[in-house]
Amino acid sequence: MYERFAHEYASHAEDSAYNALYDRPAVLGLAGDVAGLSVFDAACGPGLYARELLERGARVTGCDVSPTFVDLARARCDGLADLRVHDLSEPLTWVSDGSADLVVLALALHYIDDRVALLREFRRVLAPSGALILSTEHPTMGWMRLGGSYFAEELVEESLSPTRDWPIRAWRRSLTAICAEFREAGYLIEELLEPRPAPEMADRFPEDHARLEVLPAFIAFRLVPLGVRP
Repeated sequence: MYERFAHEYASHAEDSAYNALYDRPAVLGLAGDVAGLSVFDAACGPGLYARELLERGARVTGCDVSPTFVDLARARCDGLADLRVHDLSEPLTWVSDGSADLVVLALALHYIDDRVALLREFRRVLAPSGALILSTEHPTMGWMRLGGSYFAEELVEESLSPTRDWPIRAWRRSLTAICAEFREAGYLIEELLEPRPAPEMADRFPEDHARLEVLPAFIAFRLVPLGVRP
């Protein structure tokens, strides 16, 4: 979906309120100390998370369905990450069982049709003591924007940005439905985070900061395979 506007989005996400000062701090915070860890960055986009993970000492592999994003990510990571073009609706046949200490999936789960299958594939590539860090749109945000029943589970086509022609298709689901898929795929929720905006946002993007202090836009999770305890 992003291929048509990949360059525009990459430039936007590098320093935007919702990406740079909201989602990335939340996801990287849940990842914790990654020094020496093997991290798989699924749906790596233009490499903004991958670069941060490398700078924090991780060994990074990953993928994205957009060839342009993968090219941008490889350049951003100076060739230090093994990043490939891959559609997450297909198995990660090139990733070995138990080879990742962490899997990161930032703001992409809601695009996937068979989410349980993808989550199970991540469980396969995770080491027994590994964790999956993911973020997605907060269900209340979709309800506030789209109306209707909060409990609706449906595919929605709209623009990623209200001011740009960035068409996407994404699933709208309740928090109950999201968490049920985690359990069906074999995970426990170790931590659930409704992010707060970074303090810097108040000066640079005051309207966004005020909005996010009232209503969360995203929700993030740290998941561990069933049977594994902290």
